[in-house]
Amino acid sequence: MTRNTAIHPADGRDRPESRSHGRWSVLALTLAGVAACARPATDPVAASHQEQPAMTAPDSAASITPEQAADAAAAASDRAAGPAAGSAPRIPAATALPLPQGPALETGELRARVLKLIAGLRTARDTETSAVAKVLNVPLGPDPEDPGLQVVQGRLGSAGRYYITVGSAGRDMPGQRIEVRFIPEGWRGDPRDAENALPTCSLDFAPLHDDIAKLGYAGAEGPSSPREFWGYRKDWPANNITFYLVLNLYRATGGDQHKGRPCVLYIEITADDAEVDHG
Repeated sequence: MTRNTAIHPADGRDRPESRSHGRWSVLALTLAGVAACARPATDPVAASHQEQPAMTAPDSAASITPEQAADAAAAASDRAAGPAAGSAPRIPAATALPLPQGPALETGELRARVLKLIAGLRTARDTETSAVAKVLNVPLGPDPEDPGLQVVQGRLGSAGRYYITVGSAGRDMPGQRIEVRFIPEGWRGDPRDAENALPTCSLDFAPLHDDIAKLGYAGAEGPSSPREFWGYRKDWPANNITFYLVLNLYRATGGDQHKGRPCVLYIEITADDAEVDHG
């Protein structure tokens, strides 16, 4: 099974964008048939339009292993991406129409809002634009370049910028696809590429991973190549829906960690009603 997803980042028309694809496929080779995908943005200020031990989620009929979480996430992502899978990242021109502007937020504040959104996911309606805008408390508006997307961007304290999109999850997928990007200060291109590496970290991965696990999501680490990411899953059998999260990472240079400090570049949220584990 393969799962595909998309990413889009940043400021103005030069929004870094990218669509995830292929990653879940790689994961399939390393985690009992798991698959997944995710490709990053190129320039945050201007881009747009992509473990824990097994645990039982609240209201879920069965215990979910990390491998099952990633496997199901892969299948859902693949269906979600649909024809869009494989599209290359693009960087809109800085002279394009401005994007809807949100309030300046501290990293911790946006992080708390995103966790609140994740904690409240129960039905496909919880991924709709109006629900997302209410929980995140940001003014989502039409994307000047893509009428099918609702977007908002803003300053992220001293850590850079944030960029949020809500749009179609793809064929036969319930609800919408939500993407939240944390654009690090000093961005000069995708920080996952060695030539664009940064010492700044817009959002620490480890504490966020722990908080997501506490919300009942089973997680699995994807392969470190070509891109580093984690996939999570939580079933709601009573509502016949499963939610998937993908945390796409980059490594901030410096510090005492050999590989660098793991930081969250963007978060993807999708849902599926075809892979629910009813126990």
